[in-house]
Amino acid sequence: MADDSSEVVKEQSEAVAATDLVVKGNGPAFYTNAGYAESLANTQAMNQLRMTLLGKVSESIISVSPAEGGSDVAALGMLAKMFGNLQPATTNTNSG
Repeated sequence: MADDSSEVVKEQSEAVAATDLVVKGNGPAFYTNAGYAESLANTQAMNQLRMTLLGKVSESIISVSPAEGGSDVAALGMLAKMFGNLQPATTNTNSG
């Protein structure tokens, strides 16, 4: 009976060690995926903000009289330049 119980304890210890190894091995992938999901959510939020701002600027340009339009067109040009220079948060800089 003593041999059987020591074998059970040994098998349980090996099973716990194997499970622990799997959990620790999967950790980096979990955190990588979580970081990717957060980055994607931030990019989507930034795109939504860009669309909202562009819509508001376009609306203000359309709704002004021609005499007042010069400053709004200049503002739209500055916004277009600003949005054109922004880089996405997930830009890959690897050359390989």
